[in-house]
Formats: sequence, structure tokens, C-alpha cells
Amino acid sequence: MPTVSVIMPVRDGAQYVGEALQSILDQDLADIEVIVVDDGSCDNSAAIATSIGGRDGRVKVVANRGKGIVDALNMGIALARAPLAARMDCDDVSLSDRLRLQVACFQADADLQLLGTAGLQIDRDGNPLRPIDVPAGNDQLRDALARYNPMLHPTVMFRTEAVRRAGGYRRAFTYAEDYDLWLRLSETGKLANIDARLVKLRSHPGQVSRMKQDQQKAAAALARQSALLRRNRAEPFDANGQPAQAIARFLASRAATGAGISSLERRDIELLLRTAGIPMAVTCKLLFLAAVGAPSFRTLALGPRLAWRRMIARPARIRPN
Repeated sequence: MPTVSVIMPVRDGAQYVGEALQSILDQDLADIEVIVVDDGSCDNSAAIATSIGGRDGRVKVVANRGKGIVDALNMGIALARAPLAARMDCDDVSLSDRLRLQVACFQADADLQLLGTAGLQIDRDGNPLRPIDVPAGNDQLRDALARYNPMLHPTVMFRTEAVRRAGGYRRAFTYAEDYDLWLRLSETGKLANIDARLVKLRSHPGQVSRMKQDQQKAAAALARQSALLRRNRAEPFDANGQPAQAIARFLASRAATGAGISSLERRDIELLLRTAGIPMAVTCKLLFLAAVGAPSFRTLALGPRLAWRRMIARPARIRPN
């Protein structure tokens, strides 16, 4: 049994996947397996990974057939044989001591469930751009976690069984599926970051975080609100359903409570209301509750902003001649 299972989903990553995979195989911790999940690539990503696997038996390539990042990640977790699993993106580069240093932290702390690292942002050609720092202590992390995602997904390592018990990644939070998982893991165990920059994170125009910013912000808002809900009751939506449907059901449920919206909720409610297809009656009710619960200039400006966004997003009607 390997010490670490490295899970690397890939879709159309032929330009960088070879370098990313080689950086894992060159780790000074050799007792690993690498599970490359090809999520329906249209380029030769799978062929490149398979060729490298032909030279190194630690690499296994499996097909996800374009089912999406959440299914690809969960497939990797299901196939993982090691007690620890590490994430790796197909366009990033891990430093050679990354896995060894992370494993040592898990061996020293039996309560640790999730461990990330700091990073170094690089451009498409691998040139350094800027350091990416992260909060390191458990208390710092928990404070940050309530406001934003303080862990860099491609740097994390976690206990495989802890993630399986938590239910893995969930489809309703696509584009912030990692943030939702960290919040759930924080409810049962310890989280930490190493402040060393052990992964080079590549920045380029084709990244999901650039192309899907609005959806990512909405998914993160839903993750935060769901964490608050779980303290008292179950989530009022299918966590493995479509993101837009989960958001719509959550907003309808929140509007039905009749409770005023707090200042902490207001930002998330605004982000969620930008989702297409939210009924106008629900929007109006939530705007009313925001005004009642936390009256401010920002709240008063929320209605016109959302109305303007909906108007410019609405397809123009063609009048008959």
C-alpha cells in the first residue's frame, strides 16, 4: 500500500500535464501512487499521462468521460489506496519535498485531517509572479474559513477516510467544491496550513477560476450559508444536484423563514441572487428582509443593482413588423 495517493484531474491540459506529473514523480517521497482522472479531454492529455505511466508504474490513468470536476475528484478518492491523499492540478508544479513534509505533519498529529501549503504564483511560461500566503494555525484558519476559502486546493493533503466519511466533494457546490468540503471537515477535525511555498500555481487565461468567477462566488456563498444551516437543521436542497437548482431552493427556503437578513448574510444573499432563474417574488422578499434585518446604504442600493443586472441579462424582444 502506498503512503500517499495523488489525485490529478485533467481536461485538455496537454500543454502542462507532463511537467505537473513529472514534478510528482520526482518527489523525494517515492512511496506514492498517482491517479490521473481524464475528464473527457479533447486533446492528447490522456495519451501524455499514459505514456509517462508506461515508464513509471506508479501512474494510473482512468477516464471520467466529461462528467465534471466533482465526479473526477470523487472517482480519484474512491480509487485511492493510501491512507493519505494529495491534490494536484494538471497545470501546477510541486516542489520535490512537498509530499514528504506534509506526510510528516500528519504523522506528528493524529487529529489533523486536512493540510495545505502556501504557494508561488507563476505565469504560463513558469516565471514567478507573486507569493501566495495562507493563514497557518488552526484558530486562524477557522476564523478565515467563515469568510473565505483560506486553503489552496492544489496544495492540500487529507486523510482519505475522513473525506469519504464526510461524503466527498458535492456537485451543488461546483467551482467552490473544495471550500464546501473544508467547511464540513472543520466540523469534525483539525485543519492546518504549512507556511512554506511548496507548490507553484500557474496562472493562465484558460483557468476555471477566471472563466467562471460569478459561479465560483455564488458557490462559495452557498457553502458559507450551508455551514451556518448545518448547526441547526438540514440543508434544504439536494447537495449532489445542479448548482442553480440548489441555490434557488436555498433562497426560497431562506425567504420563507421571514427572519431579517443579518449584515453577515447580506453579501452572500446578493451573490446568490445573481444566479439566473431566481423567481422575482423570492428576490423581492429577500430584498425586504435585507432592509428589515440590516438597513444600510448598501442594502438600499442592492435592489437597483440586481434589477439592472437582470435587465441587461434579459434577451431583447423582437417586435413584429
